[in-house]
Amino acid sequence: MYHQVSKPSHMKKRTRLIHGAKICCCLLTFQIICVSCKKKQLSPAAGEAPIAYAFPIDGIFLDGDLSDWPEDLICYPIKHADLGEIPKGREDYTGNFRIGYQSEENALCIGMEILDESLFTEPEGDIFWDSQDGLELYLDIEHQKGKSRITQYAVYGNEQFVYGDKGSWENVDIKKRTINGKITAEWRIQLNKKIAMGSAMGLDLVVIDKDKDNTFSWISWGKGTQKLTNPERCGTVIFVEPGSTLGRLQGNVSTSGPASLDVPVGIRISHTNNPGIWAYAMADSTGLFTAQLPLGEYAIDIPSKLIGTDEGFLRIASVDPIVLNLDKDGSEVSSEIRLQLAPKPDLIPAKGVLHAFNGQQQNVVDAFIKSYQEFYNIPGISLALIKKGKLVYHKTYGVKNTKTLEPVDEKTLFEAASITKPVFAYVVLRLADRGEIDLDRPLHEYLPFEALEEYPAYKKMTARHVLVHRSGLPNWGVELENVPGEKYGYSGEGFEYLKRVTVHITGKPIEQLLDEELITPFRLYHMEFSDSEALRKVVAMGHQGNQPTNWGIPQEAGMAFSMHTEAKAFAKFALTLFEKKGLKPSTYKEFMTLHTESNPEYWNHPERPEGAGLGIFVRESDFGKVFFHGGNNGDFKCQFEVYQDLGMGYICFTNSDTGSELTQDLWRFFIEGK
Repeated sequence: MYHQVSKPSHMKKRTRLIHGAKICCCLLTFQIICVSCKKKQLSPAAGEAPIAYAFPIDGIFLDGDLSDWPEDLICYPIKHADLGEIPKGREDYTGNFRIGYQSEENALCIGMEILDESLFTEPEGDIFWDSQDGLELYLDIEHQKGKSRITQYAVYGNEQFVYGDKGSWENVDIKKRTINGKITAEWRIQLNKKIAMGSAMGLDLVVIDKDKDNTFSWISWGKGTQKLTNPERCGTVIFVEPGSTLGRLQGNVSTSGPASLDVPVGIRISHTNNPGIWAYAMADSTGLFTAQLPLGEYAIDIPSKLIGTDEGFLRIASVDPIVLNLDKDGSEVSSEIRLQLAPKPDLIPAKGVLHAFNGQQQNVVDAFIKSYQEFYNIPGISLALIKKGKLVYHKTYGVKNTKTLEPVDEKTLFEAASITKPVFAYVVLRLADRGEIDLDRPLHEYLPFEALEEYPAYKKMTARHVLVHRSGLPNWGVELENVPGEKYGYSGEGFEYLKRVTVHITGKPIEQLLDEELITPFRLYHMEFSDSEALRKVVAMGHQGNQPTNWGIPQEAGMAFSMHTEAKAFAKFALTLFEKKGLKPSTYKEFMTLHTESNPEYWNHPERPEGAGLGIFVRESDFGKVFFHGGNNGDFKCQFEVYQDLGMGYICFTNSDTGSELTQDLWRFFIEGK
């Protein structure tokens, strides 16, 4: 039922659950071995927590030449190829960095050394972050668990960029040199607070290696992507003095119980007296993890975490931390943590709650939403319910942004993603009713699509083909995959082409058309389609992994994806369709008729085909015809459904990549039951 884009790429099959098992237990055994270390790194171990030590250095001149750096500083390898191809060997790519601080200048210095046999810094055409060699620096000055605001500094070719909150190059400088396939780079970061011994900050370094054969590698010091939004994906830098004694903490994770949790397990190690010193280690395939740390008392815990699998999301339940002492004499401690999977909510009733919805049922709805919201780490939700053709309940839950914790309210707007499509389709059908566009006339006769001229068959494409998702275009991309009209293929690209055609035909900007044909005549509100100062004040932030994405608001209105709205306001549009306002009866009949079956993997009931009407999705249920649409912009997930014969429906917007886990159960909870 969730008709939109491809599923997230991280949803790979990594876990197998035994039928009926709800709890999976793991035993975690820790052993601590203390060693003395002075300015010399032990050999990196598998499962090593990314921790670097910054020692005082003097006489460093920022010029890209590392010859003035102390020879005995630790070199930390940059080796995790988390995106793209794994480098073919040492000649293809080798990278490391060293780090130090200048206390009088209150500056952090980083020296990078990269060997790359294929330097590529002058791509043809548009310049993107993955189209050439590049360097990225991620700074987490606050270094708070799960709450820090990270700034990304990027150098792609000869261009510099900055991303994240309060980002500026004012206090950051970089100098590079390239000689015979060897790149050296020096970073200098002027910190805005005094460097204190034993203090820490978050940091990561990334090398982008683009080769002339078009292979691409994104290689980092700390494991994982999305570092800009997730402090746990970065490493930890600790400021120390020469001669500091460090200890090595080492542990092993082993699984046991009714089912095996075959996924990497993250271990958080926190100094009990210095909250700024914490690190996140990922156990390797054998269960090993290790961290080199200053002496002291540490708490070791497994944070509650969602894990994506082909079967859906599983949640590791939080556990009480183990407190261990790492002392200079060395010690050996064994303890166990029993790790459990939190049971998934199972609150679907035998009969949908909307059938008998009343004031008391509001508590049942709230309990259901909050339970799923907590389990799936959904920061914010906007919900509206329809019964007997009227809005009967609306409520908001949670926060706009997990960093600021600003609550969602009735003015908060969410990305509607592909729910934009039926809104635009309605406008197109209004134009068709007046004869301004012929749904069966080839679109190229109105406005050619020059980028498709190499595919002569594209000239068969009509507005009807686009609306029923038989345009022949992919979801995104300028190529023709099928002859228009030949087969179903969900396509946002087709809707964007149709948008350009309608603008050309009417001579009006698309947002003016939306206002004149829909928003003003039907007194709709809280529908925004592009960036504005007003929208920025009320917009919710999208989230992935419960971390804000900061992906921004589209600068131009896209009719496949860009609408921002909220559930109560969108309910007015859903009721406009339910009441069959604004279109001819014959047009509504075509609008709500199944013209092309969609992919069966999305169907609610395998025995009942469902698919596209004219820009909206329709299906048959035990309660009659349903019209609906979902939305998925990656960090926003949403869904609305209206049961035409019952006059019942729901609208739900979320600002999370896990929101679909909630929305895909709503049709059963509210209407059809278990």
